[in-house]
Amino acid sequence: DRGGETEEREVRRYTREVDGGTNYLLVFHSPSGIRGSALLTHQHDNTADDQWLYLPAVGQMKRIAEGGRRNAFMGTDYTYEDLISEPKDKFAYTRLDDEDLDGKAHFVVEAVPTDPEIKAESGYSKRRLWISQDHYMITRVDYWDRRERLIKRQTNSELVQVEGDAWRANRSRMENLRRKHATETVTLERTFDEDAVPSRMFQQRFVTSGRHLR
Repeated sequence: DRGGETEEREVRRYTREVDGGTNYLLVFHSPSGIRGSALLTHQHDNTADDQWLYLPAVGQMKRIAEGGRRNAFMGTDYTYEDLISEPKDKFAYTRLDDEDLDGKAHFVVEAVPTDPEIKAESGYSKRRLWISQDHYMITRVDYWDRRERLIKRQTNSELVQVEGDAWRANRSRMENLRRKHATETVTLERTFDEDAVPSRMFQQRFVTSGRHLR
């Protein structure tokens, strides 16, 4: 925060591609006060995504309403909206002038929602994306609120080649420019072993049974 105070959490994130979309499960392992809390997301290619939040103290999955996705997620600088996929046919993309970031050439693209439902529910009027020309990775995203004020900035760094031509960022920082508060994510380990993410992990009853903590 603006006073320099920090809080550390350990999180594991599981992803599995399925017919018609992708499933995600994010699980908090520490500290003890939030251990077992989880966010389950079913991303659909052609329909709206489904999201559920699980809090052990409540003992059941709470569905995240589409209108509530602009809210902050678990005290971080990410909203639920930041954690779901983007239906590209419901946005307009405009290429702006190329720019250099940290001495590297980037494409700059502005994304504006065109779908009336997304316009009504989103907390953002537009986003601006900086895409590296060597790896085609998004290294920076600026977010404007519905009053056209720049409110957040995400930067992705420590890019590594993980599998084939695929690249990932080992460090990501989401900064709330108005609150002077930031959330920094550091990836310690990743695996692409399919056996590590069986289909049953993405069922609600798997989470409510407590088996998601392993």
